[in-house]
Amino acid sequence: MVEIRYGEQYEVTDLAGQTIGEAREHYKSAFGIPDKAKAKLNGSKVKSSAEIDTVLNDDDQVTFAVARSRTPFLIGALLLALAVTGGVFAFGLLNSNLTLSATTNNDFASVTANTDGLSWDVWGNFKGVTTNGSSGPFTIFNITTDAGWGGDLVTTVSLGNVGELAKVYRAFALELQMVDGNSNPINLGLTENNDLVLISLDYPTVNMYVPGSAGHTMYVQVKSGYYVADTGILSRDSEASPIIFCDVTQRN
Repeated sequence: MVEIRYGEQYEVTDLAGQTIGEAREHYKSAFGIPDKAKAKLNGSKVKSSAEIDTVLNDDDQVTFAVARSRTPFLIGALLLALAVTGGVFAFGLLNSNLTLSATTNNDFASVTANTDGLSWDVWGNFKGVTTNGSSGPFTIFNITTDAGWGGDLVTTVSLGNVGELAKVYRAFALELQMVDGNSNPINLGLTENNDLVLISLDYPTVNMYVPGSAGHTMYVQVKSGYYVADTGILSRDSEASPIIFCDVTQRN
């Protein structure tokens, strides 16, 4: 898996074998990566001309960042030089101070896991669903915003044990949605199918962009899912059970 990061936005996904240039184009719109952003591979700078030839490997970390301007540093150095020479500033000027007022509040949102009964049997060398015939959707996370905060959110859901799952499944995917307190699907603002997203072994992380609402509870749900199991999986229950993470941040 490869970690892609720009500012506070990041994603861990299967980009091994692709180039940095392809990764830039893939995340340019989703992360808002500007053309002037420079790439670093595992902390080392990569020339723009070399991005199309630099192939990514598993466990690589690619960071895009815009270089800071040196103008503030040069201005600060100039002012310091003037102060030392006495050309402009005089030592011992009258001064005053004040204390600004900052009020602390609760966390802007909270996330709790929800055990809604989603489980399934996995048969070796078999194509199946992740519902065991039960009707969904199944709630897996509750997200509640503070009563005094109504900003937009980014909900990131990830499979945390892809390596173990790959020992049991040849294919595995969960179809996710978010709903409000009245069970109405929320427009996630991602694709043409705006109220559904998919996490899988190939794409284990997804970001869902949610309009904010103060004092509001939303739910992350599994609407459906499927698997294709490998052979010889008896007594590998722990490796067949996905570990799912949910992280909520404010949208920039």
